Amino acid sequence: MYRDPALTKLLTYAGALPFWALALAQVLGYQPALAAEAFIAYGTGIACFMAGTLWSQAQIRSQDPRLLLVLSNVAALAAIGALLLHSSFPGIAIALHVPVFLALLAGDLVIHQKGNQPAWYLALRRNVTLLVVAAYVVVMILT
Repeated sequence: MYRDPALTKLLTYAGALPFWALALAQVLGYQPALAAEAFIAYGTGIACFMAGTLWSQAQIRSQDPRLLLVLSNVAALAAIGALLLHSSFPGIAIALHVPVFLALLAGDLVIHQKGNQPAWYLALRRNVTLLVVAAYVVVMILT
Protein backbone atom coordinates (compact mmCIF):
# COMPACT_ATOMS: atom_id res chain seq x y z
CA MET A 1 0.00 0.00 0.00
CA TYR A 2 2.79 2.46 0.87
CA ARG A 3 4.78 2.08 -2.33
CA ASP A 4 6.21 5.54 -2.91
CA PRO A 5 7.27 7.14 0.36
CA ALA A 6 9.21 9.95 -1.34
CA LEU A 7 6.24 11.10 -3.43
CA THR A 8 3.87 10.68 -0.50
CA LYS A 9 6.09 12.87 1.67
CA LEU A 10 6.49 15.50 -1.05
CA LEU A 11 2.77 15.75 -1.74
CA THR A 12 1.86 15.75 1.94
CA TYR A 13 4.22 18.58 2.83
CA ALA A 14 3.16 20.46 -0.31
CA GLY A 15 -0.42 20.13 0.91
CA ALA A 16 0.49 22.14 4.02
CA LEU A 17 1.81 25.08 1.99
CA PRO A 18 -1.60 26.59 1.10
CA PHE A 19 -2.47 26.78 4.80
CA TRP A 20 0.60 28.92 5.41
CA ALA A 21 0.19 30.99 2.24
CA LEU A 22 -3.41 31.80 3.14
CA ALA A 23 -2.52 32.48 6.78
CA LEU A 24 0.22 34.84 5.63
CA ALA A 25 -2.20 36.61 3.29
CA GLN A 26 -4.55 37.21 6.22
CA VAL A 27 -1.78 38.40 8.51
CA LEU A 28 -0.41 40.78 5.87
CA GLY A 29 -3.88 42.08 5.05
CA TYR A 30 -3.83 40.90 1.44
CA GLN A 31 -7.47 40.27 0.56
CA PRO A 32 -8.08 39.12 4.15
CA ALA A 33 -11.74 38.19 3.70
CA LEU A 34 -11.01 36.11 0.59
CA ALA A 35 -7.95 34.57 2.24
CA ALA A 36 -10.02 33.66 5.32
CA GLU A 37 -12.71 32.02 3.19
CA ALA A 38 -10.11 30.15 1.16
CA PHE A 39 -8.34 29.03 4.35
CA ILE A 40 -11.47 27.47 5.86
CA ALA A 41 -12.53 26.00 2.51
CA TYR A 42 -9.10 24.47 1.90
CA GLY A 43 -9.03 23.13 5.46
CA THR A 44 -12.43 21.56 4.95
CA GLY A 45 -11.30 19.90 1.74
CA ILE A 46 -8.14 18.54 3.33
CA ALA A 47 -9.99 17.35 6.43
CA CYS A 48 -12.54 15.53 4.29
CA PHE A 49 -9.75 14.02 2.19
CA MET A 50 -7.98 12.80 5.31
CA ALA A 51 -11.25 11.45 6.71
CA GLY A 52 -11.63 9.50 3.47
CA THR A 53 -8.16 8.01 3.82
CA LEU A 54 -9.02 6.97 7.37
CA TRP A 55 -12.25 5.42 6.11
CA SER A 56 -10.30 3.48 3.50
CA GLN A 57 -7.72 2.27 6.01
CA ALA A 58 -10.48 1.15 8.37
CA GLN A 59 -12.14 -0.84 5.60
CA ILE A 60 -8.94 -2.52 4.47
CA ARG A 61 -6.91 -3.06 7.60
CA SER A 62 -9.00 -3.03 10.74
CA GLN A 63 -10.57 -6.12 12.30
CA ASP A 64 -13.19 -3.93 13.97
CA PRO A 65 -13.48 -0.77 11.89
CA ARG A 66 -16.45 0.79 13.70
CA LEU A 67 -14.52 3.35 15.77
CA LEU A 68 -12.48 4.52 12.79
CA LEU A 69 -15.51 4.63 10.51
CA VAL A 70 -17.43 6.77 13.00
CA LEU A 71 -14.38 8.98 13.55
CA SER A 72 -13.95 9.56 9.83
CA ASN A 73 -17.61 10.51 9.42
CA VAL A 74 -17.71 12.77 12.47
CA ALA A 75 -14.49 14.50 11.39
CA ALA A 76 -15.78 15.17 7.87
CA LEU A 77 -19.14 16.43 9.13
CA ALA A 78 -17.50 18.64 11.76
CA ALA A 79 -15.19 20.15 9.13
CA ILE A 80 -18.15 20.85 6.84
CA GLY A 81 -20.15 22.27 9.75
CA ALA A 82 -17.28 24.63 10.55
CA LEU A 83 -17.22 25.77 6.93
CA LEU A 84 -20.94 26.56 7.12
CA LEU A 85 -20.44 28.50 10.37
CA HIS A 86 -17.56 30.55 9.03
CA SER A 87 -19.55 33.47 7.63
CA SER A 88 -21.34 34.05 10.96
CA PHE A 89 -18.76 32.82 13.47
CA PRO A 90 -15.32 32.82 11.84
CA GLY A 91 -13.33 32.39 15.05
CA ILE A 92 -15.39 29.41 16.17
CA ALA A 93 -15.22 27.87 12.70
CA ILE A 94 -11.44 28.11 12.57
CA ALA A 95 -11.14 26.76 16.12
CA LEU A 96 -13.37 23.77 15.26
CA HIS A 97 -10.99 22.59 12.57
CA VAL A 98 -8.11 22.10 15.02
CA PRO A 99 -9.68 19.18 16.93
CA VAL A 100 -10.78 17.70 13.60
CA PHE A 101 -7.18 17.48 12.41
CA LEU A 102 -6.01 16.18 15.79
CA ALA A 103 -8.75 13.51 15.79
CA LEU A 104 -7.74 12.39 12.31
CA LEU A 105 -4.15 12.06 13.49
CA ALA A 106 -5.40 10.02 16.46
CA GLY A 107 -7.17 7.73 14.01
CA ASP A 108 -3.92 7.18 12.15
CA LEU A 109 -2.24 6.45 15.48
CA VAL A 110 -4.82 3.71 16.15
CA ILE A 111 -4.11 2.18 12.76
CA HIS A 112 -0.37 2.43 13.35
CA GLN A 113 -0.62 0.77 16.77
CA LYS A 114 -2.30 -2.22 15.13
CA GLY A 115 0.80 -2.57 12.97
CA ASN A 116 -0.91 -1.46 9.78
CA GLN A 117 1.23 1.57 8.90
CA PRO A 118 4.95 2.04 8.57
CA ALA A 119 6.62 4.29 11.13
CA TRP A 120 7.58 6.89 8.51
CA TYR A 121 3.92 7.45 7.63
CA LEU A 122 2.86 8.14 11.20
CA ALA A 123 5.83 10.51 11.61
CA LEU A 124 4.80 12.29 8.41
CA ARG A 125 1.19 12.62 9.57
CA ARG A 126 2.31 13.94 12.94
CA ASN A 127 4.67 16.51 11.41
CA VAL A 128 2.18 17.79 8.87
CA THR A 129 -0.64 17.90 11.42
CA LEU A 130 1.59 20.05 13.63
CA LEU A 131 2.34 22.36 10.68
CA VAL A 132 -1.35 22.67 9.84
CA VAL A 133 -2.45 23.21 13.44
CA ALA A 134 0.27 25.86 13.81
CA ALA A 135 -1.16 27.68 10.77
CA TYR A 136 -4.61 27.58 12.40
CA VAL A 137 -3.16 28.99 15.62
CA VAL A 138 -1.50 31.83 13.70
CA VAL A 139 -4.80 32.64 12.00
CA MET A 140 -6.68 32.53 15.31
CA ILE A 141 -4.17 34.75 17.11
CA LEU A 142 -3.31 37.31 14.45
CA THR A 143 -6.59 37.85 12.64
